Amino acid sequence: MTRIRAAFHTLGCKTNHYETDAIRRQFSQAGFEIVPFDAFAEVYLINTCTVTGEADRKSRQMLRRTRKINPEAIVVALGCLPALGDAALTADIVIGTAGKSLALSKVCSELEFRGIECPKPPILNPIVQADPEAFEEFGPVDHQSETRAYIKIEDGCNNFCTYCAIPLARGRVRSRSREKILEEAGALAAAGYREIVLTGIHICSYGADTGKKSHAVMELAQDLAGIPGIERIRLGSLEPLSLTSAFIRLASVNSKLLPHFHLSLQSGCDSVLARMNRHYRTKEYREVVARLRQSFQNPGITTDVIVGFPGETEAEHQASLDFCQEMGFARLHIFRYSPRTGTRAASFPDPIDPQIIARRSQAMLKLADQLALDFHQRQIGRVMAVLLEKLRPDGLFEGYTPEYVPALVPAEPGMQTGQIVQVTGISATNEFLFCRNANIGCS
Repeated sequence: MTRIRAAFHTLGCKTNHYETDAIRRQFSQAGFEIVPFDAFAEVYLINTCTVTGEADRKSRQMLRRTRKINPEAIVVALGCLPALGDAALTADIVIGTAGKSLALSKVCSELEFRGIECPKPPILNPIVQADPEAFEEFGPVDHQSETRAYIKIEDGCNNFCTYCAIPLARGRVRSRSREKILEEAGALAAAGYREIVLTGIHICSYGADTGKKSHAVMELAQDLAGIPGIERIRLGSLEPLSLTSAFIRLASVNSKLLPHFHLSLQSGCDSVLARMNRHYRTKEYREVVARLRQSFQNPGITTDVIVGFPGETEAEHQASLDFCQEMGFARLHIFRYSPRTGTRAASFPDPIDPQIIARRSQAMLKLADQLALDFHQRQIGRVMAVLLEKLRPDGLFEGYTPEYVPALVPAEPGMQTGQIVQVTGISATNEFLFCRNANIGCS
């Protein structure tokens, strides 16, 4: 019998990518043939994103594209777009952020309705259910699409920033059980993964729904560090106020925790932060960065910034630029503000003209390039461990240093994707750190 083909496409955050890997694994175990997204398939699954207007547009575009490849295919829209908008016009099956683990059974039901014999789905963990009040468990996702493995430790957010629709789409914080996280980490280590990334919608809230303190994620990281085979632990996006003295102390004594901290900023201007309903101000943010730099020799501190928030004046924009310059970020992720339905900011007065937003974005991008170059140049002469992630056609491996600096390493006999090699930085651009093998050995 010809195997039924399924294709997947993911937009948005690392949590979405993790969930897609989990669903793809279910389909593969059930006997579906997994094919590239632009190939002809009987089933297409698009894990959508709607955090920005551009993400929303791309999600809808991908849903429409499947109809051009195979008009008769079963199209499944998953995630935030179905949770917040109307995806039914372009999809046969619509699943929001809860119930993604039921995609396989829903597809099998649709195939049977169409008179097509469906591969038998695997026996699923009985915890798996479309319950918005509980963490949706997929079971160990021990085969993933990237060299670094991701472990989802929580879902949801309780913050309700005025610009953000994620709490509306994802709901309140739900933490995954420690036992399931450690089980998955062990399976990943056994599968050969050496670096794991803790991901979720708001990982600093891990354990908050069960009464734990904000450094619970650091206690979890300590447990993960004890798993044989796990050599590197990386954290996802962090909230500045969650990095308490206890959090930083536990981080600094964990030898496997990488010195990369993505501290969400959004604006370097206090008045804009207030309108955004962010719960810190630049003074607190500055203090957290100072404590990190006191506790770690060479931390890579990265962040997100929104430009063009409603009412943002030229002076507020300049204040944000100046603060980012002062912080000396290793990398800036820059987003142009776009209103999201259901958020408070969508009805705020004084929206910014798109041309002004574009100009301010370019100014922030120019600063980002300079800051990245400055940080990369400071790595020249240092010996670092790089996880090799991809071999390029030009004979260079791409990978990341512990500080999350993109590195290029010349390929040598015996080197392969997934290895951790010791390198020395020799030159830099704003995009990459160029390295040579330090001949200190590899693992």
